[in-house]
Parts: sequence; C-alpha cells; structure tokens
Amino acid sequence: MMPKNILSLCGVTLMLIGCGGGYKGSNNGIGGGASGVSPSGAVPGVYSGVASSGYTFSIIILPNDELYGIYGTAQGNQILLDGMITGQGTTNSSGDYTASVTDFLYTGAVNSGSFSASGFSGVTMDASLAEGGTVTTFTGTSVLGSIWDYGTTFQTPASLSSISGTWTGTLLDGITTTVTISSTGSVTGSSSGCSFTGTVMPDSSQKNFYDVSLTFGGSPCAFPNQTASGIAVEYLLPDGVTNQLFAAATVGNSAGTVFAAER
Repeated sequence: MMPKNILSLCGVTLMLIGCGGGYKGSNNGIGGGASGVSPSGAVPGVYSGVASSGYTFSIIILPNDELYGIYGTAQGNQILLDGMITGQGTTNSSGDYTASVTDFLYTGAVNSGSFSASGFSGVTMDASLAEGGTVTTFTGTSVLGSIWDYGTTFQTPASLSSISGTWTGTLLDGITTTVTISSTGSVTGSSSGCSFTGTVMPDSSQKNFYDVSLTFGGSPCAFPNQTASGIAVEYLLPDGVTNQLFAAATVGNSAGTVFAAER
C-alpha cells in the first residue's frame, strides 16, 4: 500500500487543500464531488462539504468551466486525501452544470465518471457524481470571504512574486518533492530521482490562480519526456505567517497528482 497525503482542514475552503501536507486513500475513487453554477453560467470559486459517501471534498470551478477537486476522510483537523478529480464542464440554458471527469486515486488507479450540479443559489449548490455504477450526492457551500469566493480576493490577479523561491512538500502518493520557481515563472524540481522542468504563470483571466505546465525527464520518471498541465494556488494560512502552495497537474487522462507545500 502506498503512503497517503495528509492535509489540514484549517483552510479547506481552498480548492484542493486546507493548510497542511501529507495523504490517504481507498481504491474505490471519490464517491463524491462538487461544483458551482448560476442561471447565467458557472460561478468560479470553491464549493466544499461532506458527500453522502462520507468523504470531505473541495472543488473549484475556473472561469472557463474547468473543474478540479480533492476528496478524502476528515480526521480531526486534517484530511487524508484519497484522490483528485478533473474535468471540463458546460452550463446549459437552465443553468445546470455537467462535466465528464477523471478520478485520480492516490494508489495510481484512474477512474472515469460524470458530474452534474444544479440548484445554485450563489452560495450553495446540489451535485452528484456517477462513477462505476455508483451515484454519490452532496451539497457544497462556497465560503464567502475566502480567497476562492467570487469576491475581491478571487478577482485579484495572482502574482509570481508570491510564489517564487523553493518549496518542499509531498505529492498525492506521499512522495517528498522539491520545486523551485524563478521570478519569471520557470520551474525546476525533482522527486525520487525524477527531474522535471516547466512554467507556472498567472492565468490570463486575471483571477487568483496560476497555470502550470511541467515536462518530465527520462527514466526513472513514470512518464518520461511527457508533459503535465494544471493549475496552482497560493495563500496565507490563518497564522498570518505560513504560506501554502498547492498545484494539481495531469498527463492527459493517464495520470494526475497534487503537490502540497508550505514555507
């Protein structure tokens, strides 16, 4: 059994993490999900809650209707992550949101499913995830005043100066990873002998998240010479001193991981 990443719940309003680092899992996939839409379309931001499966989740909807999320088991003030989901959604004329999603488990297994959400009030939404013959339902809440609500903080463009430097954290499978980000957004890193390079840049939407692209080196990388893409967020923890960095990246529908670090 592979190790599991553990995240603190103190900031779980954020897309894929709260405010810690570590992991957990089950081989059955998320069994839960979330997202946010209004009658005029998807509302960018994070929706968090507890699914009917018992999993705690946080899911972000981006301005282009793309969705990323994490899910896991809450233990005290921590969440033991089972995996993450990603997908591209659309909103119909009635304001209902649907997406085909890929579920990346901490074990390395990959599942597929469909996500749907409706009943958006601007603060809450009702959603379901169908995966492997199982349908899980949940209600998600967008925490107003957080970095990921649709207020002032989300509308503030992300800044490279906030994330430049070296970060040491863990991946979804619990492996320790070191990443260095230059003042211009260039990325270098290594994990268990696998080196990678890439870029992390503020998204063109001028919202408070980053676009990530990483290219892996040769052996022993699991996906030699392939490129992963995704997003990253950075924020200050409630102690007012510690910064948290989260990044989610996928190699198409073949593999996906999250990187959680703080400094």
